[in-house]
Amino acid sequence: MVEYCWQVNNAGINGIIVDAEAFASLNLKDGENIANERAKMVLSECDELAEEKVDEVVNQFLKDVKEDTLETKGWPINLSAYVVSKAALNAYLRILATKFPNFQVNCVSPGFVKTNMNCNNGEFDVEEGAKGPVALALTPADGPSGLFFDRMEISSF
Repeated sequence: MVEYCWQVNNAGINGIIVDAEAFASLNLKDGENIANERAKMVLSECDELAEEKVDEVVNQFLKDVKEDTLETKGWPINLSAYVVSKAALNAYLRILATKFPNFQVNCVSPGFVKTNMNCNNGEFDVEEGAKGPVALALTPADGPSGLFFDRMEISSF
């Protein structure tokens, strides 16, 4: 029997106004969903990916935050904690999919959805944003696992 597990890769931004195009550019770089090159390099090697590697990247990021060396170490500057947290979640998704093959484990980004949390500055209304998560939740037992969906399309991590 296949069990289901999915992560809706979203987060609220409160207290700031960000336009949709600028916000999307923080999460997407050359079509990738991990904005930091170093994190992408370490976390994209699926065969080598382990919880310890995710911890290593996050701990290095936290160390660099404390030392105020984000820019010099090549981390994203704008909303850096948000970007790195998404990279870590995406990596952990792939670990879970490998570790538990009897589960369907996928990640879905609903896009930049207009909500009260972001002062309705999103690109999509709530109904449009819900389409990807709902479609993924309704996949059949022989459906995909270990994938990242950008709304309703399979995307790279």
